Amino acid sequence: MKPKRFFCKQLRPFLLVTIVLFITFNVSTFQGTASPESSYYYKFTVDAEGSTNVEVNFSSTDNSGSSWVIVPKFSSWNYIVTTGSILQSGNVSTVDVGLEDLYFYQAFTFSFKASTGSFAMTIRFGFPNGALIVESRGIFFSPQVGCQQFSSSKAEVAFDSHLTVNPAKAIAAGSQTSYQLAVAPDLHRVLLNQLPENLLRLQVEFTTSLSSQSTTLTSKNKVFTFTSANRYANYASNVLNLYDRLYKDYTQLFNATLTAPISVQFFLPSFEEFLLVGGFTPFTGAVAGTININIFFIRAVNGTIEVIAAHELVHHFLFKVGLSPNYFLWFHEGMSQYVSVTLVERLGYEGAKQEKDRLEQSASELIKMFGGEKFGFLQNWSPSVSPTNVGNYYIASYFVISRLAQDYGGLDYYKRFFELIHGLNVDNIDILTLYLSRAANASVALTLQGWGFSVIDLYTSPEIREKIVETQRTIAAVSPVFQPYKSLAEFFYRQGLLSIRRGDMESGTRFLDLAVIIANLAPLLTLLTIAALLGIIVYLLHRHSEKAKLKPIVPPVPPPPPEIFPKSAE
Repeated sequence: MKPKRFFCKQLRPFLLVTIVLFITFNVSTFQGTASPESSYYYKFTVDAEGSTNVEVNFSSTDNSGSSWVIVPKFSSWNYIVTTGSILQSGNVSTVDVGLEDLYFYQAFTFSFKASTGSFAMTIRFGFPNGALIVESRGIFFSPQVGCQQFSSSKAEVAFDSHLTVNPAKAIAAGSQTSYQLAVAPDLHRVLLNQLPENLLRLQVEFTTSLSSQSTTLTSKNKVFTFTSANRYANYASNVLNLYDRLYKDYTQLFNATLTAPISVQFFLPSFEEFLLVGGFTPFTGAVAGTININIFFIRAVNGTIEVIAAHELVHHFLFKVGLSPNYFLWFHEGMSQYVSVTLVERLGYEGAKQEKDRLEQSASELIKMFGGEKFGFLQNWSPSVSPTNVGNYYIASYFVISRLAQDYGGLDYYKRFFELIHGLNVDNIDILTLYLSRAANASVALTLQGWGFSVIDLYTSPEIREKIVETQRTIAAVSPVFQPYKSLAEFFYRQGLLSIRRGDMESGTRFLDLAVIIANLAPLLTLLTIAALLGIIVYLLHRHSEKAKLKPIVPPVPPPPPEIFPKSAE
């Protein structure tokens, strides 16, 4: 079926002019302009698997001079002088040339002398994961483009023929803003005709027409499976090895084990959130879903992706112990950040220490911005709430969890907490605070109140505290098959907590007592209910049978006999 045409004849001249202008713009853009005295030309060549070759060409018509350019710090690179000669060269920190401190990069400084009126040099290095692909999308994210700024310098990215650029998502990201890249008509090349800053990155989204072979790996303890494209199998294996190393620590901390298999996979975020989302775990009902890890962070500092993977694993354990993010998203995220940076740092990963330092610095800045430790907004945070300043929520959550640990014994404090709530249904902040206090042997409610949480202190009321604990234990011991009485006991238990929160201790105590009575009698009441239902069914069947007996039997009326002599025709 042919598509309908919606433009009319009057629009055709306009469209023709537009197309001519577009082609003229792209042709002139890719032809470039005359070079001034000195310039840099970056060329990135991306193959079908995302591996990138980098060429940085410097040329000058000055008789002599000096310059600097950013090069890799931890991987090999080389330069070739094709015209002229290098007089002096060396590698220095990026700070020494006026840039920020770049972990993966250094500055190559050099002085040169021209030959026959010009100087030319080419720097080359490889970049294995310049483009990251999770079929059928990919994002090219260049190494740092950084050099001494001249009046004419440009950068080009040439993609394999199987990779097609999305023109709307091709930018150069600078320190304050981004710049649109020109896209060639064939959609396989982009160009920045003039470097607007002396430090930036190129980011381009594309689609691929190739399908990569994938593999599914299993951890040694058989708990985790990781499905990944073959090109990233080594990174997937590293994550599974990390999970094998952490699993015992997690089971001891959370007093729980996971039900295999737990699925793990890499994902490619949206173009806009490429660097903002480290990972996520869907919250589906009573279980946590597949662990998703942003593929970009295989390029980050050693330990960064490990912290992300360890963070997402905490969510699975918190689900298993019965703490839902629907009630305690701040506890989920704060615990995930605190546990991941603490345990991964113990394994010696540099990225974990950097992440911990970042969290601490961000927390200090947040407190300064708020004018104090005011984090009560965390209490209403849930998966259905998406605040625009969500980063503040993560930082505040980390602060709360880490400071409680700092005051009451670190990971051992939370180990005691998870032992206390084993088998219980903790679904409100007052009960959560009670067990945090019991693990601390001190009232945590006062600390949370000081941070702006609205919470009552059940710990300092021994009678109420013991009654709540007794009620919880009694209800938890009731099998789910004894319904509806277990649910009824839980209802009165919640009513009791609500009354206590309102300050009505007398009504609260009565509701708790009623909940205990119903929970204790649940098996008997269930049995009596089943017996009563069976009795009713037997009674109804008996009544139906008796009615059938009393109903008179009426013999069927036989049909009239046929006439012996047919009537004669009249």
